[in-house]
Amino acid sequence: MAESLGSFQALCILFFCEQYPPVVWDGAGTYTAALATALAKLGHDVHVLCAQGRHVVDSVEDGVHVHRRPLLRVPVSRGLGKLGAQLRGPLYPRDSLALRASLPLSYSLWMRQLGLRPDVIETQDGETRGLIQAIRRSTPLAIHLHCPTMLTVRLSGQPVGLKGLVADRLDRTSASLAAVVTSPSQLLVDTLREQGWLGDREVEVIPNPFDAEPWLDIPDVADTTPTVAVVGRLEAYKGVDVLLDASARLRGAGVAHRLVLAGRSAGEINGVPSGEWLARRARQLELDVEFTGHLSGSQIRDVYRRARVVAVPSRFESFSIAAVEAMAAGRPVVTTTRAGVAPFVERWEAGSSVPAGDPVALADALAPFLLDPARASAFGARGRLGVVEIEPSAIARRKVEAYQRGIAHFDTRNRQQHPRPSHAAADLYPDLSRERRRHRHWPAARP
Repeated sequence: MAESLGSFQALCILFFCEQYPPVVWDGAGTYTAALATALAKLGHDVHVLCAQGRHVVDSVEDGVHVHRRPLLRVPVSRGLGKLGAQLRGPLYPRDSLALRASLPLSYSLWMRQLGLRPDVIETQDGETRGLIQAIRRSTPLAIHLHCPTMLTVRLSGQPVGLKGLVADRLDRTSASLAAVVTSPSQLLVDTLREQGWLGDREVEVIPNPFDAEPWLDIPDVADTTPTVAVVGRLEAYKGVDVLLDASARLRGAGVAHRLVLAGRSAGEINGVPSGEWLARRARQLELDVEFTGHLSGSQIRDVYRRARVVAVPSRFESFSIAAVEAMAAGRPVVTTTRAGVAPFVERWEAGSSVPAGDPVALADALAPFLLDPARASAFGARGRLGVVEIEPSAIARRKVEAYQRGIAHFDTRNRQQHPRPSHAAADLYPDLSRERRRHRHWPAARP
């Protein structure tokens, strides 16, 4: 139940997120875990409903109530072999309409079964997880624009197709009906507006929270060999192909170095699986490249430990948790201006930013760090100081303020659309319905 302790009002906050550690490590899951834990430490009643896998598990992790439930799906096309693959298409699961149907149904069912009555629901990307609550206007919905699924497809120049257009429309519907929308960067807001999202609605820029503590024991870069690391999925829009061309230029200029590409292959480049295409290109250029594949959290720490400098060569990146991890680990970062984290890298003097798709500029920015460990160390130290600005408790307080504005907007809109007679019990006792809805143990309605 929401409680008022002086000026503090505890909220019941529910996150919808499939990617929640330690079962799944990914950008959305890492963001949710950091924010949820910080909110719980501030005294809020925080739940994460994670519809992924096959198991039913309830636990309390760092003060957060985590409810793991299966994602309810009927994988019809998977039983059709090659025909099923053709029906799914090359963009699957990004443009999957079946997935967008199963997400809201799964989350609504499990939320009902658990008897949760949150003050606000947060989910990411503007996807359909909270679509039922948004349409029914039953609970205020907060959307954090992590990076909408079809946006990266568009920006990489791939054809979207009819399914993709419908999927994008469904994703936009959730965002348009949300009580509050936040974004980790202004770059993402501007880019989405260019793509027809958001209209004229207000979007508050709140950086993703980041707990630097686990990274502070990684030693200074002084004793590293000249190594450039990239951490993240090997996808076309990540710009790793540009880094390979930059590496060839560095090699031609006599700058000895090694590339470590940490992440699994995703999608295609010129009709070839991305990892295979990049490995082939690296062999053609005779580069020293290590492809690690997917790594665990501890293995990723080892990658940063080995790196002299971390590159984020993305053609687009809404924020880049990898860049923040690198700075927390004391590594200088060379990113592109098409990454939302670029203003932070520049302001903290933790590295540099270059135009996207420019291997010459990328090579020129990487070279000073590869050649001069002392320079890399100085920039890395400033990055470690800078990331304190986005520590989780500070970001959590900003999110609570956004939630409260969203709740107030939601209540005002509902009163305007459903005016009540002045003698109604809800007018005589205005806090009654709110308190009932806030009580997370309010029993679920029986079928």
